[in-house]
Amino acid sequence: MPGRFIIVEGIDGTGKSTLCRELVQALRARGRNVLHTHEPTDLPSGKLILERLTDRRVRPSAAEWLGMFVVDQRMNMDTIVKPALARDDDVVQDRSLYSTLVYQGEMGIAEAEILKRHEGWHPEPSLVVILDIAPRFGLARTRRRTLGSGQRWIKQEGQGYLFRDGDAPQSTEKLHFLQRIRERYQRIKGPNILHLGVRERDGHDWRDLSTRELVQKVLAELDARTSPRELVDDQRYADRD
Repeated sequence: MPGRFIIVEGIDGTGKSTLCRELVQALRARGRNVLHTHEPTDLPSGKLILERLTDRRVRPSAAEWLGMFVVDQRMNMDTIVKPALARDDDVVQDRSLYSTLVYQGEMGIAEAEILKRHEGWHPEPSLVVILDIAPRFGLARTRRRTLGSGQRWIKQEGQGYLFRDGDAPQSTEKLHFLQRIRERYQRIKGPNILHLGVRERDGHDWRDLSTRELVQKVLAELDARTSPRELVDDQRYADRD
């Protein structure tokens, strides 16, 4: 079976990294060779981005951010992703050029300009999984992960949702920003795009889908895009292990 390039996207708190890890394990259990990648990368180009993100003294322009991300993405594709796909390995990647479309787009860079910078060298993904969650729940998840305990949301007059015990004004600003980012993700359409909600209605209440449930949804989508012959060959390989 040819290698498949699978990208996982979404706002903070959707569980992208967890889904990527579990999806890699599920594909390996099927007998596939799988490479797990992420952007920004661990290459020097990616480390530079992370340094800029954490240094509050440095404020790159939107065009400078775009340039840094494009360089890192080109290095990732040329030295990591394309060689793996040429070996017929699957690649599961956490974030990609779609993050650039969304975040640098929010900074004012035209979508056409971003796509033009990737033209001719960025491989077409087999599947782009965009995880969706309301920003207030995404922020609660990230704080729970950081603090090791849950946070209660309260609504204050004239403000958005806030955390009871932390950075109220900053949380409101972050909430509004993530809502705009979510809306940009929701506008991404295409034959290889799969939007998955991280929460679903269960009777009168809402519940978080488990990572296992999300993995099964992604695998079902991949199977639907794979020819019966390729599925048979893949299963034979798995049966021999």
